[in-house]
Amino acid sequence: MKRILVCPVCKSKDVELDAGGYTGKYYCKNCGYVGSFVLEMTEGEYKEMMEKEKFERIEDEKSKPKGVRED
Repeated sequence: MKRILVCPVCKSKDVELDAGGYTGKYYCKNCGYVGSFVLEMTEGEYKEMMEKEKFERIEDEKSKPKGVRED
């Protein structure tokens, strides 16, 4: 079972060790996050997380009143 690294900010899988691993930090090529905290999960867990997030976003859109601007 292969484990993948996921950015905690943008949920991208495009994460690698920063400075070749010398600093102990990770770098996200998608959003530029640099830090020692990343999510480590399987492909199945990642897919489940993204589906849940998509479902929650759809539910949020349904609950917002139509024609109201958010400034």
